[in-house]
Amino acid sequence: MKRQIETPYGVVFYTPERKKVKNINLRIKPDGSVYVSANRLVPQAVMDAFVFSKAAYIVNAQAQCQNRPESKPVFPEKEIAGVITAICQKVYPYFEGKGVPYPRIRFRKMVSRWGSCNAAKKILTFNTNLMLAPIECISYVVLHEFTHFLVCNHSDAFYRELEKVCPDWKTCRKKLKEIHIR
Repeated sequence: MKRQIETPYGVVFYTPERKKVKNINLRIKPDGSVYVSANRLVPQAVMDAFVFSKAAYIVNAQAQCQNRPESKPVFPEKEIAGVITAICQKVYPYFEGKGVPYPRIRFRKMVSRWGSCNAAKKILTFNTNLMLAPIECISYVVLHEFTHFLVCNHSDAFYRELEKVCPDWKTCRKKLKEIHIR
């Protein structure tokens, strides 16, 4: 059930959610809808006060959601798996030379990641929303995930290794952050 709070910045509507969490969490979805989750022991008045205290941030974020252009696919959804697989095969010889066995490649829609690496199980999973990204960004994601087989975290050593195979990784990462997934 949506709630509304009068603030100096206008009326803010939000959907309260009760979860097993320690903190009050604020999420603004790409469509501008606001969700606030809190432990069931947190009184509704405290959730309302939290939303009131974050009103300026919420209104600003909602304005950005409205002004953000929707991303258009660069590749058809049915072709993205083939594009990613071809890039994996193209970059693999470098990693094979470093002792990395060819991983199992999987695809799925993800909300907050472009890819993931399970080094122990030798699985790379890629977001099918990469169809919205230019080819150089897709290559960056593939190289990023393959690099996790060499360095399993995001330390300086990881980025030094990534820099060897993808010198423009910072530019690609920035482009990916600008892609809006609904």
